[in-house]
Amino acid sequence: MFCTVRHILRGLVFASAFASGLAIQPALSQTRSATLEFENITFTSADTIRDFVGRHLGDPDLWPYVLELNEIATPTDLRPNDTLKMPVKQVRAADEALQEALNTIQTATAEGAQVFAPVQIGNAVASRETALERRENYKWGEVIDLSDIATLLAQEALEIAIAQRDRSAEAVVSDVQGDVQGRAPAEPRWSGRSLNDILIEFERVRTLSASTTQITFRDLSRLRLNANSNATIQRMRSDPLTGDEVTKVSLVDGDFYAVLHQLSDKTAFEIDVPGIETTTDSSDFWVRNDRSGAKFVNYDEASLEVKQGDTAVVIGENEGVVLNRNGAQTADVLDSPVLRKPDDNEILYSSAVDLGWGGFDGAAGYWIEVARDAGFNEMQVSEWGIAETAFTTPDLPPARYFWRVAALDQLGLPGQWSKPAGFTVRRDNTPPFLTLLAPGDGALFEEPTIIVFGASEPEATVLLNGAPMTLNKDGSFETEVTLNVGENLLRLDATDLAGNQSNLGQTVIYRPAVAVEIAFDPAMPRAGDAFATRSGELVVRAATTAQPDAPVVVIDASGAVVVQAVTGPQGALSFSVPATSEIQGYQVEIFAPNGNSEGRADFFALRDEMPPEVKLDLPLPKATDNPDLEITGTAGDAVNLTLDGQPLAVTDGAFTIATELQPGINDFDLLATDAVGNVTAVRLQTVYDIDPPVITRAEVTRPEGNTGPITIEVAATDPSGLRKSATYLLEIGGAERDGFLRCDSGAGICRASLPPEAGRIQLIEVAVEDYAGNTAFK
Repeated sequence: MFCTVRHILRGLVFASAFASGLAIQPALSQTRSATLEFENITFTSADTIRDFVGRHLGDPDLWPYVLELNEIATPTDLRPNDTLKMPVKQVRAADEALQEALNTIQTATAEGAQVFAPVQIGNAVASRETALERRENYKWGEVIDLSDIATLLAQEALEIAIAQRDRSAEAVVSDVQGDVQGRAPAEPRWSGRSLNDILIEFERVRTLSASTTQITFRDLSRLRLNANSNATIQRMRSDPLTGDEVTKVSLVDGDFYAVLHQLSDKTAFEIDVPGIETTTDSSDFWVRNDRSGAKFVNYDEASLEVKQGDTAVVIGENEGVVLNRNGAQTADVLDSPVLRKPDDNEILYSSAVDLGWGGFDGAAGYWIEVARDAGFNEMQVSEWGIAETAFTTPDLPPARYFWRVAALDQLGLPGQWSKPAGFTVRRDNTPPFLTLLAPGDGALFEEPTIIVFGASEPEATVLLNGAPMTLNKDGSFETEVTLNVGENLLRLDATDLAGNQSNLGQTVIYRPAVAVEIAFDPAMPRAGDAFATRSGELVVRAATTAQPDAPVVVIDASGAVVVQAVTGPQGALSFSVPATSEIQGYQVEIFAPNGNSEGRADFFALRDEMPPEVKLDLPLPKATDNPDLEITGTAGDAVNLTLDGQPLAVTDGAFTIATELQPGINDFDLLATDAVGNVTAVRLQTVYDIDPPVITRAEVTRPEGNTGPITIEVAATDPSGLRKSATYLLEIGGAERDGFLRCDSGAGICRASLPPEAGRIQLIEVAVEDYAGNTAFK
């Protein structure tokens, strides 16, 4: 399959791309990734998703792609033992293709491809950079396609460079930053020069303000022309027989530095500065020519000799000279500065990079260079005369960069370059990975402190409720948090080095373990030990020390749940249970949200439909001559007792009433009410009587004649009624007889009947008594 793809790509690349000069786009055909299957791997509780992805794919920053691939919205939705579909083979194949392309490009560049095959090597680099962009979008097939194209282009460039190196005597514009112009011998005016343009003998090259260019010769000798400089390539000669190279460059104005003899020691490089003769064996030097004179600095062990008139100076390693009409002034150049920031190989997420280095006393300024490569062939920034030991670059696109600094002495001679350091500018719009592993959202705790455990990206800054977390090497963090009673918000904020932010929040509840007290409403009606009601439902009210919304369960004597409720504000509790004429037992229990019992209480319920039973210790007399009347008795389960509307005291169900009677009939209404409202009404009556009965008639007769029985009849009236008997005294024939009359109080008649007895009869006295004890005589 791979061979087939390579043949297809080769045909596409060399048949059309090179002929047209257009940028190369991949043919989205069948690639190596198309036949690679995903691997199913189990996610474990010992991993964070970032660590898991890093271990299996070699790149922890692919964790958002893995979640997307498995249709998982956020890391918190991932559970231990979930099986994840992982592109292990796809990522490995793509990264291997990228590395193969890079190796081939580097090999071709080392063989002079930038000079002999600039289009091919440029397209190879562009294709690989596009492949890197596709990798950011997880297009593994396109990454492999584009990397294969880059490899083929670089291989072609390598072949061209090897074949052409011994024949070409041209130079190439290998780097352009800003406005660079050239003028070939046949050209009437200056015109722009672009990357990979070919330069010939006697061609003039100049840079305008804030511009720089690099000219690379066929042996990879490099000439860096700095801003506001003007030079002419006077001679480029090649001897195919001996392989000798002769190059002569005339510096009209400005400055350049040269790094020579990259591939061969048979190269001669001549410098032409007006009025000055030079002879150089050095392969690393800098030259400036302006109105103030000429300046030379040699950085190589081999010497650089300059001569102005009768003055000749041999410039040794790290030495410089200034030549002007006043003569020659030599000096040792300053040592290389120490780079301070950023750290070597640091990854930065700001396009404008802050650079800093150590300074030198007496330095007139500094020269800084920033390039895309360690050889400083692809210059991005070149600034001369920086007064401070710090510099902020213009916005740089995402890439790997290298930088170095040289100190300028008072003569304007640049010192030794610092050791180059690298940094990477990265564009990162992905929020950092952030998860809170413990505790869970809504978790309930009875202790005031908990352990919070989570993970983020190792380089991220993580805040928990505004307090910074210390992250372990794997990005995990653990801390103790003190809770307040009630709900507590745990808010996590993570900020990565690029300034992207992730945040999440969870709520946990702290409810101290307490014994909840339950106090039934004392105003609830009672019947003995039971709460009573007249209806079939008993409404129970209680005050508790529980938190609001605490779960409440009520069970009956069999254990069956009859009520489920929650406490109200301030722990108030109200519910209803069934009530019957038989006492029913219940238990109410209050729980914490985690299910632990916090308090319970037993109670009894009774449906009471019977009014209180009122019993007098003694019945009231029908009549009395005593004005002070005392009534005693019991009122059952009455809680309220009144006599003619006046409240009476009830003690342990008993009562005592003392009242003063009025002459005549005295009526009383005694009302007893129990706790649930059942009422018993008792009507009481007595007569207060201090007057004797009124005898209206008293006579004795023989209704059947002188030989018949004797009848005594007395008529009397009294408000309190006549007692059932009255006494009499009777004389018959001179003999006295006494006895009792039977009284009918309702008729007001008292009678007695005696057997016949001869003799004269005479009623001597009768005594009639009322119920009040008053007696009337006649």
